[in-house]
Amino acid sequence: MALNKLLTITLLCITCTALRILPTAAFSSISTPRTAHKARISGLLMSADVESETTIADIEEITTFASKNGVDLKFTTNPARGYRGVAVSMNDPENILGYIEGFIRPAGKVLHADKMEIFKSALYSARRENDSFTGGGTYLGPGLLIAFVCLLHGIENGCQTIEFLAIDDAEFQHKRLIRYYKTAGFEEVRYVGEELKDIPDRLVWGGCGTLMTNDIEQVLQKWTRIIRGANRRMERENNE
Repeated sequence: MALNKLLTITLLCITCTALRILPTAAFSSISTPRTAHKARISGLLMSADVESETTIADIEEITTFASKNGVDLKFTTNPARGYRGVAVSMNDPENILGYIEGFIRPAGKVLHADKMEIFKSALYSARRENDSFTGGGTYLGPGLLIAFVCLLHGIENGCQTIEFLAIDDAEFQHKRLIRYYKTAGFEEVRYVGEELKDIPDRLVWGGCGTLMTNDIEQVLQKWTRIIRGANRRMERENNE
């Protein structure tokens, strides 16, 4: 009897000791070391940065960026699936900086850009009126901002690619246009000339030049990185 009582007391002591130890041991086995915790936070921040660089800016982000750089964007459509994007100076709404117009092709998922013009005289005038006018905030000028809105319109209407003709009015100017469009992210398809094989393309485009294209989402991702990078630089400069 005394031996049984002693065994019972011993087992109770062992059980109590185990209960005091197990919670601590369990907590230690799932706790995250400080270095691992920092690494996880860093990884989450990096993931957020990557996501911000791969997502496409929406219309609100583009118009806000344009406004910060003295540009007001206007966009209209018509029942014939046509569209027109215009950039004007915020200081002078009558001062049209440039425009793009075109239409969504009835067959296929193609955004057809028919005309694009940027007026140098209008840019010079905007700079004279406002010393802080940056010409659109990026090295691609206001044309990038207008085109961004037009390409967003294309995506909303099921378009996957954009096509346009870099007009060949003069050799020197044509080469400059090709460099500009390649820098902007477009690719050459072929040259539309005056040969018999080019007649169908000339009927579509109304002239000679280099046909260019690319995937709309791919172009907009590139432009989003350009715009957000420019926006970060502006914020750093304002904070200095």
